[in-house]
Amino acid sequence: MALQTSNVNASMTVSKDMMIQAASSRSTPALTDQSSPLLQGIIAELMDGVLILTDQQEIVYANDNARRILNRLNQVHSPANWVPQEIEHICRYLIHSRSLFPNQHWLTESEVFIDQTTPLHIQARWLKLEAVEQPYLLLTLEDRYQTLKNIAIEEAERYGLTPREKEVWILHRANRTYKQIATELCITPNTVKKHMRSIHIKQREHMDGSFFN
Repeated sequence: MALQTSNVNASMTVSKDMMIQAASSRSTPALTDQSSPLLQGIIAELMDGVLILTDQQEIVYANDNARRILNRLNQVHSPANWVPQEIEHICRYLIHSRSLFPNQHWLTESEVFIDQTTPLHIQARWLKLEAVEQPYLLLTLEDRYQTLKNIAIEEAERYGLTPREKEVWILHRANRTYKQIATELCITPNTVKKHMRSIHIKQREHMDGSFFN
């Protein structure tokens, strides 16, 4: 796991009225009262996972994508409120940094691999809430594979790829080798090469058309 750290001028400040409703029964009332339903919906649908924890590393909110990522990190059956070791490590680092330098506000960025091909980008910082003394940790979790997949799907539509070309392109954009793509799709490497040639032709045609238009 790679860990990059920087201190920022100020921790994130959020009004109580802007906070989302917590998903855990342990949620602090200040996090749930007078929440905006619209904001709740927006945060729940974010592509990135949003995770809020206490300084005791108890989860008070996780949107759908955060829960999905946590489930993938948890390789064994665990309580719903259980925090994966990778997340615990990042939180402990942030908490320790604050204890050493209480006047600084820290931002950490980490790369964790869920498996050999799925990098997870994690950004952690302190979250300051108005009228709430208890500090919270705000983590954003980005599944890089899912991000690349969404980009590849949009590109496939733009280039007019066939369903099979779309499958090949998604895996290619996720940095799979031709051999890995062939194995995953149960086709030969030569077939992968054939599809990639066709994709590149369509890609160039799209770019040429966009240029002249």
